[in-house]
Amino acid sequence: MAKDPLEVANLASEVANGNFGDERLNKRLGAIVGRLVKDPSLSLPQAFDSAGLEGAYRFFSNPLVTPEGILSAHEEATNQRCGTRDDFLVVHDSSNFSYREHGERNGLGPTRRNTPGSRQVFFAHASLAVSADGNRRPLGVVALETWTRPAVPKGVEYQRWEDQIRAVSARLDGGANAIHLADREADDYEMFYSLQRDKLRFVVRCLNNRWLADTLTPQKLHALFALLPSTVEREVQLPRRKPRPTAITQKIYPAREARMATLCISAAKVLLKKPKSIRPHTIHPPESVAINVVRVWEPNPPAGEAAIEWYLYTTEPIETAEQQLLVVDYYRARWRIEEYFKCIKTGCDFLSRQLHDYEALVNLLATFAPIAYRLLLIRSEATRDPDQPGAELLSTDQLDVLRIRGRLKLSSNPTAGEVYFAVAALGGHIKYSGNPGWLTLARGYQKLDILTEGWVAAKLQLTSDQR
Repeated sequence: MAKDPLEVANLASEVANGNFGDERLNKRLGAIVGRLVKDPSLSLPQAFDSAGLEGAYRFFSNPLVTPEGILSAHEEATNQRCGTRDDFLVVHDSSNFSYREHGERNGLGPTRRNTPGSRQVFFAHASLAVSADGNRRPLGVVALETWTRPAVPKGVEYQRWEDQIRAVSARLDGGANAIHLADREADDYEMFYSLQRDKLRFVVRCLNNRWLADTLTPQKLHALFALLPSTVEREVQLPRRKPRPTAITQKIYPAREARMATLCISAAKVLLKKPKSIRPHTIHPPESVAINVVRVWEPNPPAGEAAIEWYLYTTEPIETAEQQLLVVDYYRARWRIEEYFKCIKTGCDFLSRQLHDYEALVNLLATFAPIAYRLLLIRSEATRDPDQPGAELLSTDQLDVLRIRGRLKLSSNPTAGEVYFAVAALGGHIKYSGNPGWLTLARGYQKLDILTEGWVAAKLQLTSDQR
């Protein structure tokens, strides 16, 4: 059974485990991961010596190397971790990787077709497994798909949600135990029909105020739920949200101050009416689809603040208040993948990578995918249970170094929380400035690894001198 790869050696061993037919490629992948995981924020020239750098460049540009091959062993280890659980979550989301407008990277495309903007962009759709027990513990990456937008449309891009859900379900041994989570972009009538038909489980946030088919007079989803009373209430702490950089993201994620919010929850089974416009490559769905819906809303938001409101489509049961709350909690785990993409872009400093073509960039992204998962896992464990033993996060040598060279004093048996903030302090984090960011954590782990290497080498030298 695959272990959680908290230690560097464990991750390198998990990622490079017979991925390719050529054993030299397997060894090279293991060496690359072993080096990059020690400080994901370093540029490739900083991370490797001359021979290692040349080997890394040749690996990422090798036509025999693919993202699927790089991730195959890690995906299998993730599958094993998921297999130990009854239910688990698979969070799906997409992100773009955009480089400067006048760059010369080959094989990239536009942000949007026929609109001004960068022509140096590629996209990635990731699927991250997470525990469903309320801890939201990251379990690993189960799929990664990348693409660019050519000048002439090719295929139907939004079908990636259903395609990847199906691919992940087929790959996972416990596919029946997987509950798939997706944001508003995945709101698709045909997908709801086909996934339910094939007994695949999901929670998807509603984008469209759809027409209903089971009312005496024409009625939309929101109008029906406006008549339904709250089943249960819950108080939640909403974090502060900074202003977003674009008009589109500002509309989707409006800025807000931190506040305690009282949320109401209601639920019903509805019959969605088939939309007039059906996507290309249609599977000819029926005229209506029955589906469970959970509404979450804030009846009395503070003046000037946008009210919280979600509509969640789901296959999960909703008969009781407890079941409705469970659906809401499942969807709240979707934020794990937002953190995951931020870890790749910031903690791993991916957008600063100087590779010059699409194939090399996506191979590098696949290499960083499990590294970012490890960083997310470490932070998750430290914040989930800060009182657990710190030895769960660091080796004995690392703890010894942190006691001697760390800026924060550690107790004799430090907790995970103490260790987490001590590592962050090595990266420049100030004690009273909130939780550390990804770049600060990456720098802290990098400095700790360098100091630990020297510590271990010194101990070996002392042992050698005593012989």
